Amino acid sequence: MSKDQRSENVAEASTRAETPKARRVIASDAAAHALRLLEKVRSATEAQAHKRAAKDAADPAPHAVVIGGGVAGLVAARDLRQTGHRVTVLEAADGFGGCVRRAEVAGLQLDAGAESFAVRGGTVGSYLDELDLSGSIAATSGASAWLIQGEGEKILANPLPATSLMGIPGHVRTDEVRHLIGRAATVRAAADLITPMSKKWATEPLSLAEVVRSRMGQAVLDELVAPVVNGVYSTDPAQIDIDAAAPGLRAAMQSTGSLARAVAQLQSSAPAGSRVAGLDGGMYTMIEALAGQLQAAGVSLVRNSPVTAISRQPQAEQPYTVHTLGQELKADRVVIATPAEPALGLLNPLLPADQQIEGRSEANAIALATLVVDKPELDEAPRGSGVLVSRGAPLVAKALTHATAKWPWLAEQAGPGTHVVRLSFGRIGEHEPIVESDDDAQLIAQAVKDASKILGVQLQQEDVLGSAVSRFNDMVPLQGGAAAQRRAQVQQALDDLDGVDVVGAWLAGTGLARVIAQARRAVAISAR
Repeated sequence: MSKDQRSENVAEASTRAETPKARRVIASDAAAHALRLLEKVRSATEAQAHKRAAKDAADPAPHAVVIGGGVAGLVAARDLRQTGHRVTVLEAADGFGGCVRRAEVAGLQLDAGAESFAVRGGTVGSYLDELDLSGSIAATSGASAWLIQGEGEKILANPLPATSLMGIPGHVRTDEVRHLIGRAATVRAAADLITPMSKKWATEPLSLAEVVRSRMGQAVLDELVAPVVNGVYSTDPAQIDIDAAAPGLRAAMQSTGSLARAVAQLQSSAPAGSRVAGLDGGMYTMIEALAGQLQAAGVSLVRNSPVTAISRQPQAEQPYTVHTLGQELKADRVVIATPAEPALGLLNPLLPADQQIEGRSEANAIALATLVVDKPELDEAPRGSGVLVSRGAPLVAKALTHATAKWPWLAEQAGPGTHVVRLSFGRIGEHEPIVESDDDAQLIAQAVKDASKILGVQLQQEDVLGSAVSRFNDMVPLQGGAAAQRRAQVQQALDDLDGVDVVGAWLAGTGLARVIAQARRAVAISAR
């Protein structure tokens, strides 16, 4: 071995011998750097806390903490800010909106939750006007809805009656109705037109199922009304109060003497497609507008902040303490705007043992699968704006919305040949493995399969340009007597608990109109 080679080997060995020491030095430097960064973050956090405390001390306005950043929580926060409160909104998830969500699928910004609102009553329209969104209200295309029936592997598709309310036909003796329920059942339904109306129906509690079965027969209930109610409320018509399902129908029945004539009267000024509306760009633009106004007004919107508990000291200047992520926020007022189970988990510890409210134990999982497909055959909208599925049909999905056939603004964005379809799965009180498994790939595969049958156009996986799944757990309200009982229990508890409000669909009922109205009523007092 030459002298030069020996020198190189010695140098290499020396380098190897020094490597552990060098690594220790580097590791030590890295640890010191991390400690410096941690101290920097801690100092910044403390400075921010001091700044917030100083700001709070300078602002004597009462502090309201809203727990939950869905529609109800954001609406409550806005009204509280307008009445002079300092407001903090704590949202457990990474985004705001609750059941109003957005997903980007195949380059399109799509609603991944609620996509429309009921026009009746003007509640949502008026609120959108307050948000400067009235100019963005979008009408539907006016395309009709269809109904899928079937037995075994056989599927029948027919348009729903043009004049109907929750599936109840306004005109019984028509070919539309006969095709759906058969001649004998149509004759039975027509008995409604000559059967005297019981006067006791003017005031006594009535379910939608009871009214339809008595006036028009079981076939109308099973084949027309049940699919619509399952699609809208995810439950059985026997669980729906008639006044909640169809406001004004009871009074119209008394004045016209017939269920069919009552429906025709209510729907005479509301042609198909005009009973709901949406927003150009999707309903999530409402959430963006709300959040923007709240931030501009100084409301603190905090994501990823689940609340673990609320404690109360009635004699304290600020009687409530909201506990979240190791922090404590003092509050003069607390609004609980979460789904039912977490809401009751926060509310019950504030109540005496004999006033605590039981949660629900029935299955309550809903899933929405959105598909963007390249299928020019759907340009003609073969099933109108969407389809409701009768329980006996050989399908897992309970409903389908052909979104690009329903919303002209979305059809324009998607372009010819590209279509958006939304399929919903799951019914309240029923355990469906495909919904509860959290297997998105399985759900999308089922959605493609069901969409093919529903639309009458064969879809393949390669036709799917993109897909998304939204899941909703504990977000669908109880219905019927159970809902009324729980609302009464909550109200009684809140009557004895000054400074706490509870808002949300699980109390208000299904639909943005009910949610917005209930949230505004709950917080409608002045701060000073």
